[in-house]
Amino acid sequence: VPPPALPGERLRTSPSNHDPMPREDKPKASVAAAAAIARTDIDRLPAMHKAQPVTPRVTTPVDLHDLVGRREKAEPFAVTLAWARELGLRSAASTASELVAWAEQTHRLHGAGELPEPGDLLVFDRTHSDDASDLLAIVIARDARNVIEMIYIAGGVVRRGFVDAARPALRRDRGGATVNTYLRHGKRSPPAGTHYLAGELLAHVVSSRSTSP
Repeated sequence: VPPPALPGERLRTSPSNHDPMPREDKPKASVAAAAAIARTDIDRLPAMHKAQPVTPRVTTPVDLHDLVGRREKAEPFAVTLAWARELGLRSAASTASELVAWAEQTHRLHGAGELPEPGDLLVFDRTHSDDASDLLAIVIARDARNVIEMIYIAGGVVRRGFVDAARPALRRDRGGATVNTYLRHGKRSPPAGTHYLAGELLAHVVSSRSTSP
């Protein structure tokens, strides 16, 4: 703290707080250049507040569990078929009809009553439209009840569901466990008699392995 001012002596300003050039007297070019540098540095900073999604690697059907709840903007059929290819399926199909035709030619196409294995594909009819083969799912597991656990995309979200073609109209068993998931979705009101459960809408099973003799 500076000593008290003597009579007739002006109080000196502390050098550490003294600005030799007031802000309003500084050259405008210098201020603009400094602002541009600061703006550039800020623009280069990473957006830490935005979560960067990391797509888990799919090497086994169980790996798809990590994707449940994830939002998916891409076309559901293309994404599901890409997962199947990562699991070893060799098909150049790009549409549902092409996949069904390819599976039939390669002896991989079975009816809804076939018990699939993990990695097999399930083809459902009229889940959100009036078209056949409009939903594709991948089998994850089969429990002691022969209920199939599957992963599929509906409404832009990766979901986990269950299906049992042997009991197509049963929602839950006596123990309260899910037997068939509600698959039909959409905003329009369907006509009377429309089916909703997975077992009722399952049309084909596409084996991930050839069953040719």
